[in-house]
Parts: sequence; structure tokens; C-alpha cells
Amino acid sequence: MRKKIQKRVPISRIVLRTLVGAGVVSVALMAPNASRLLREFDRAKINRDRLYQRIRQSIFALEKKGLVKTSGAYRSFRVELTHKGKKLAEEAEFEMYQIPEPAFWDGKWRVVIFDMSEKRRKTRDRLRALLVNAEFIRIQDSVWVYPYPCDEFLTLSRNHLKIGVGEMRSFTAEAFESDRSLREHFGLS
Repeated sequence: MRKKIQKRVPISRIVLRTLVGAGVVSVALMAPNASRLLREFDRAKINRDRLYQRIRQSIFALEKKGLVKTSGAYRSFRVELTHKGKKLAEEAEFEMYQIPEPAFWDGKWRVVIFDMSEKRRKTRDRLRALLVNAEFIRIQDSVWVYPYPCDEFLTLSRNHLKIGVGEMRSFTAEAFESDRSLREHFGLS
């Protein structure tokens, strides 16, 4: 059987640690107010307190904007999203959606076209912003191109913005006239 090798700690270190520990205890016993002084050296607690203060300030600011509502006292403090807050959180999460990029390009282009009335201008502008965020390339005002499969993204966009099939269509193109600049943009050359 192999013996487990224990790392030896010099006795001088053990003595020093004991004296430090005993010294802290004796200082706390002899001068109870000195323990307040020791708290000033607790960097972790100071950082934690600062973090909690920033969180409280953020919650207060969100409540002021009507995005959350709070209830309860110190220990049973609750924060709930309002309807307005849920909607904003959903939009923020959706805007961060990234289309997964496959290892190899299949040589096909995904084309999105849309036509929305002037009454739905905000929806149209939000759709354009989502397409830009997802890195689609604009060919014309209402014609956008992407090289990878993006059906899930388009379905989410359609549902999120409440866009009908007649307002937005997508298809896959085998070839695209003069696609050299597009290939260069997406690094597919």
C-alpha cells in the first residue's frame, strides 16, 4: 500500500495563524467596539453591500417606470413584472436571438420579402430592425437575404410581430444573380 504523502506546514505558520486568530478573538472580547473596525477590512462584505445597493436602485428605477411592482418587507421582499415589463423583457430577449450558423453553407439563399400597409409602419420598422440584428442583408427596402436556414427565426418574428402570411413571405433560392458581394459579405467566397 502506498502511503499518502502529507504536505508539512511549518510550525511557525501554525503558531502565527493561532496568534492571529486568538488575537482577533481577544480584541473582540476586550473591546467589543473594535469588531466594527474589523468589518471595515472585510472587502467581500463591502462589495456585496455595494452590489445589493445597486440592485435596490435598479429595482426602484424599474418600479418608477412601471415595469415592476414591489411588495413586502426586508426578508419577504417580492418583485413582480408588470404587463408592460413582461412585454419589454420579451422584446429584449427576442432582439438578442441569434440564428445558429451551420458548419458548411449549402449554397442556397434564404430570401424574405414583405409588404405591409402604412398603418403598420411600426411593425414594418421593427421587422427591419430584427432582420438587421440577425445580420440579414437588404437587397431592396422589402427584400432581405441570408445564407443559412432561418425558418425558426422567421416563425418567431412572424408570431412576435403578429405578421400575417400575406404580409411576409420567405423562400429558398438555389442561385442569386450577382451574388458575389453577398458571398464576400458573409465570408462564403
